[in-house]
Amino acid sequence: MHWLDLRAIGPVGNFAIFIVAAAVVWLTGDRLARYSEIIADRTRLGGAFIGTLLLRVTVSLPEITLAGVAAALGNAELAVNSLLGGIGMVMVVVAVTDLVIGEEPLSRDVRHPVVLLQGPLVILMLTVTAAGITAGERLLPVVGLAGASTTALLGLYLISLVLVKRVQRSHPWTPDAGPERPSGGDQRGNSQQLHAKEQDLESRSLGWVTCLAAMAAAGVFAAGTVLALSGDALAEQTGLGSGFVGLILGGAATSLPELSTTISSVRLKQYEMAFSDAFGTNLCSLAVLFLADILYGGGPILNEVGRFSTFAVLLGIWLTTVYLAGLVARPRQAVWRMGFDSLIVLATSAVGFLILYRLK
Repeated sequence: MHWLDLRAIGPVGNFAIFIVAAAVVWLTGDRLARYSEIIADRTRLGGAFIGTLLLRVTVSLPEITLAGVAAALGNAELAVNSLLGGIGMVMVVVAVTDLVIGEEPLSRDVRHPVVLLQGPLVILMLTVTAAGITAGERLLPVVGLAGASTTALLGLYLISLVLVKRVQRSHPWTPDAGPERPSGGDQRGNSQQLHAKEQDLESRSLGWVTCLAAMAAAGVFAAGTVLALSGDALAEQTGLGSGFVGLILGGAATSLPELSTTISSVRLKQYEMAFSDAFGTNLCSLAVLFLADILYGGGPILNEVGRFSTFAVLLGIWLTTVYLAGLVARPRQAVWRMGFDSLIVLATSAVGFLILYRLK
């Protein structure tokens, strides 16, 4: 029995607990992201490699907590599929934002090549994940802490941070002039208007903001732990299985903070930031498989999952590829208030989740 066994509560009670924990993750995760950005700016770490790494890890704390706790509990399917589910959910978040808020296709005016670099890196890491699942994992010799594929994912993630930083600084090419972005004034001024309530926070001391960030991180960790425990119980009580609960419920819950940041970026017409944050989150989520592998005590964690997770990886590759095609084509006309790429993402993700339900 775990130190906190929620199976005695019943499925209805566990689902209510899961919803409350997801809401806490949403609120505290969103605040943690904002506090972390302020700290990075004030300490001048934001432009450094270590600053980028720490900021991305901090923003991805919900995914890290849920997967880490699930792995420590011995539930490999919940741990792996909550991360893989987050890949698809983040892409769905972008598509939903395009539908609800976007006045134009989000991919129409993304001009920095760094976004087109991040997408293929996500596909590369997803391919390595699929290879580890299908070919079978072996613990690394001598060290023996994690499998070869999950270790490769961590290495690829660190390399991707370096590549992204270099491309951001060099800006090696610029696409031909595309459609004009609707004039909305200076983006920085818009940002100040959008976050007028946070101006008081900007005036607070670094120590105070750090304290708030620590409390938010504690909230994310506590809520993420409850998510893992209730998800573990729901998988057994509902008969849906750890894979499906982790991928759909876990992936959706840990992607909620990205919804807030994506909405803010789109409202400011900062479409590059919306896509860059989405791809960056997915890169970090795949790297977290290394941590889950270490915390899981039953051997290489990818050996514990099968065709369900493989299909989830393929779905993530498909959704990422669709948006990459949209970023290259840069559609000008909206279809039902969104880009054609977002329409394809919403339609095919729904089909993909239905197939995953049948594979559970």
